Amino acid sequence: MITHETIIKEINKIPDGDLSEVYNLIKNFEEKKKNKSQHNLMSKLRSINISAPNNFSQTADLHTLESDDE
Repeated sequence: MITHETIIKEINKIPDGDLSEVYNLIKNFEEKKKNKSQHNLMSKLRSINISAPNNFSQTADLHTLESDDE
């Protein structure tokens, strides 16, 4: 298993002139992970199906009241 220490040792071997390129690689990696995570969330949200009357958004309070009375 690769540890933070192993990665830091390798980074310490990189010449200072190349550090900006390594930094950009890390930032790009973080951005891709973030976008992938957001994409998965949006995919899950799109798959949600709600079964309700056509006027549910207008009568949601009435439906809530009916449920409380039961």
